[in-house]
Amino acid sequence: MKKLLSPLALFALFCGCENEPKADQVVPLDQVPPNLLEIAKKELPGYTFDTVYKMKVDGKDAYEIRGKNKDGKSREVEVSITGEVLEVE
Repeated sequence: MKKLLSPLALFALFCGCENEPKADQVVPLDQVPPNLLEIAKKELPGYTFDTVYKMKVDGKDAYEIRGKNKDGKSREVEVSITGEVLEVE
């Protein structure tokens, strides 16, 4: 008697691992365009930025700039390379 492959196994077989999303690239603060850091500071005054990721948003290059305020609350600003604020979280 033959055993059938489970639906999950079939899915993995057909999809493969080739199309897995790549992790966002960490960018040192000193390599972030200064104008983008200024935009983040205007969007989140009082925050100290410590982590930046280069990413794609709707196919466009962008930076996710993360920081904390004096109380330790974390927030982030997504800014396109052209300086457009895409999202504030």
